[in-house]
Amino acid sequence: MDDRPSLMRELAHELRDALSPIRAAIDLLRLRNFDTEVSRRVAEKVDRGLDAALAAVDAFVAADQCESGTLTVAVAPSSLDQIVEAARTALAPLLAGRAQRCKFTPPKRPVEALADAAESLRVIRAMLEQASAVAPPRSVIEVWAADGDSGPQIRVRFSIETPDSVAEHWFESYGTRARGSRMALRTARHVMALQQGSLDLRLRSPGVGELVAAFAPVGAGGVSAGDGGSRPAAASEEGRAASGNGPSRPRILIVEDSTEVRVIYREALAALGYTVSEAGNAEEALRTTVEAAPDVALIDIHLPGMNGYRLAQALKARASPNMRLVMLSGMTLDDTTLRLSRDAGFDDCIDKAAGPKALHALLQQAPRASLPSAAMRP
Repeated sequence: MDDRPSLMRELAHELRDALSPIRAAIDLLRLRNFDTEVSRRVAEKVDRGLDAALAAVDAFVAADQCESGTLTVAVAPSSLDQIVEAARTALAPLLAGRAQRCKFTPPKRPVEALADAAESLRVIRAMLEQASAVAPPRSVIEVWAADGDSGPQIRVRFSIETPDSVAEHWFESYGTRARGSRMALRTARHVMALQQGSLDLRLRSPGVGELVAAFAPVGAGGVSAGDGGSRPAAASEEGRAASGNGPSRPRILIVEDSTEVRVIYREALAALGYTVSEAGNAEEALRTTVEAAPDVALIDIHLPGMNGYRLAQALKARASPNMRLVMLSGMTLDDTTLRLSRDAGFDDCIDKAAGPKALHALLQQAPRASLPSAAMRP
């Protein structure tokens, strides 16, 4: 099993690993009712900043994969309406900060296309970010999904503060993206091409531009759908704290070499009612599975000695067959990471930066028979 990351993915891991304890710490403070008005505002601001930093890291990885030809997609019938709504929700704070409004007109009937839902969400976010970056403050950005003459489309229409700022050079390289955009339209166009679609810029009038993402229709020839598994976004719900009347929580083993991360996750999960044991490396983890008999093992990948992939294989071979293995990933959750996770025998995968509450939400769901084409993200 080739689990050697590229230089860019390794750098992304280092950055994400440094940022991930922030989300866990905020979760812990919220669970402990550190809940003054000032603390809420600070936590929300930190959350937004962390989301922006993680999105930028992932965008650089995607750009690197595009340039190296290693980016892959897994298409399946997907709702374009839902993708648009998810993009609008994610970018609401950005638009509000610029006094801009995103207007979405729901279609008369659902619009479906063959698409990789997670990658397409990133494309639409990039389109909206680019529109926001060139549109004047207090302007309205329109977005809609429709079945056009040539197939399903998502369109983003926007006013242009500087008319000559609308140009094909947006698609040239990551470095020429508009200020405030987190994903180059070059990368977005590459993703659309992989899905047998396209991304184009049109000038509707001297003061209005339009970005059009055209998708392959469901049933299109030459496009292979994946297993149909969706790529769910990370749970945003708070999760309920455990009470004496609720069902018993599974016992969790945290395998993580960072003492800081272990402590924060342990305390937050304990506050949610879980019994938690911990290990700092694979050897400790193998011993602890015998002593503590955990129901769930939450495993970091970059461990000293035996790494997390090989630990998962060892646990599958030695431990209870009913133990649920969850990869705690500091890596960008791209298809390479997820493929390695499946090959190692992980049942689920969660982004370390999603925080303990996202793990709590995941554990309320039944284990997946096999890891889908994406996992829980922040």
